[in-house]
Amino acid sequence: MKPTDTRETIAVIGASHSAILVLRNLYNLASTSHPNMRIKWFTRHPLRYAEERDGWIFRDNTGLKGDVAVWAKENLEEDVLPSSEVSKYLEKVSTTREKEQDDYKKHLPQCTMAVQAIGFKKNEVPLLTKGGKRLETEFDPLTGGFRDEEGEEVRGLFGAGIAWPNRVKDPEGNVEYAVGLAKFMSFLKEVVPKWKS
Repeated sequence: MKPTDTRETIAVIGASHSAILVLRNLYNLASTSHPNMRIKWFTRHPLRYAEERDGWIFRDNTGLKGDVAVWAKENLEEDVLPSSEVSKYLEKVSTTREKEQDDYKKHLPQCTMAVQAIGFKKNEVPLLTKGGKRLETEFDPLTGGFRDEEGEEVRGLFGAGIAWPNRVKDPEGNVEYAVGLAKFMSFLKEVVPKWKS
């Protein structure tokens, strides 16, 4: 562990719930025990919040919620960040998909560490074969099953969790992937009884 007075600049990439939680935790360190810590926050889009609607939640899987949402509204929004205590330690780098590589080249050399909180990318699926030939599969996010390249069900092969989430549609027709342990468990309760090998 480095001494608390070490000069550090930490890059945080992303604007998801986990990215904002990282920003809040780093700010808490910088404003207390690590006064020489600075944060560069790279984000492609404005903050997005989950919103209570009539019996459902808009952006339930992609929006900021709870204490993290409150902290973000009070400290990170465009109109409040310049006057927020957070701005003493955090520099926001607004970027786009097209210019982010240039922004990284400009700003990352000044950083001593980086946190990428931009979502999950699953690993390559192990080699599957059928009849001695490589089996190409496609996940069905509504059943948890898989289909082969001809669209046939691959019997006995199922997935759930962060690599294989359920696709859901809200009452306004917006499509998201349901993420979070409780949502994975709910998906499993729904689909496992239908799974057959």
